Amino acid sequence: MAPTMFTRPINIDGITIGDADAAADYLLNNWPADSGERYDFAKRVCLEAIEGKRDPEDARAAFLLAAEEAGVILT
Repeated sequence: MAPTMFTRPINIDGITIGDADAAADYLLNNWPADSGERYDFAKRVCLEAIEGKRDPEDARAAFLLAAEEAGVILT
């Protein structure tokens, strides 16, 4: 499995998301919406990063876009 660490972690709801694995887990289990174009894209990119097919920073960027789409507050 490829390294999936982000260069800078994302903080959301008191949780630190530091890699594509944690981002995918948060999207699948804690996300406030279960649909949305950016949400679907972020899930796909995170899973591809875990598989080594995408750069982890692509997953980070996709997660941030999904958060914007869903109105999620990042701390």
